[in-house]
Amino acid sequence: MRRSTAWPLAAAAVMLLGCIGPFADTFDEAVQDTPANYDECCVDADRALLERLAGGPVTVATGGDLDTVRIDAVVTTRQLDAATERDVSWGKDGDGLIANDDATEYVLALVRRPAGGDQKARILTTVTVFARPADAWRTSCPSATACTLPAVYESAPLVDPSDGSPVASMIIAVRVPVGHTALLTTDPPKSAGPAVDLRTGRAAKFPGRA
Repeated sequence: MRRSTAWPLAAAAVMLLGCIGPFADTFDEAVQDTPANYDECCVDADRALLERLAGGPVTVATGGDLDTVRIDAVVTTRQLDAATERDVSWGKDGDGLIANDDATEYVLALVRRPAGGDQKARILTTVTVFARPADAWRTSCPSATACTLPAVYESAPLVDPSDGSPVASMIIAVRVPVGHTALLTTDPPKSAGPAVDLRTGRAAKFPGRA
């Protein structure tokens, strides 16, 4: 029996329509089945945009300066403002961040180049998310429930994702379990080295090795 080619051709047409046609956004949302836990948006953003994205007031950072990057303001929210989220350009994951749930929250920070620094340097950062200080260096666990492995996101957040050119500021957004610590360091983090707590905007120390 000869196999019909109608179904494969029809499926390919639907997929193509979903990618380039009027149903592109719907198609992308349908096939995106994993959360985007880290992303960057908003070239040359300011505090007002950060506040709109978070849907509430932000905290101006105090002590949020590292050698190559400055945290200007931070905010933690359970849900991004939907209209603002759709209107901005996300750089890492093409669809931005998915809707939140009761077990997670968004930690957002406005990142700037420090005054007097190289305004064209490629700045590398690492965001480490962990439940306990001991987890920051842990690479294995004796059982599935004995510890929570840290999540690590390495990036160059102060470049335009479209062409790699340096920019003055960006917003970074990290989707984390409720209550987990999120520290930003220059790349790579160092034991007991300088960091910024992305929940408070204050200077912190990266946990030391046990």
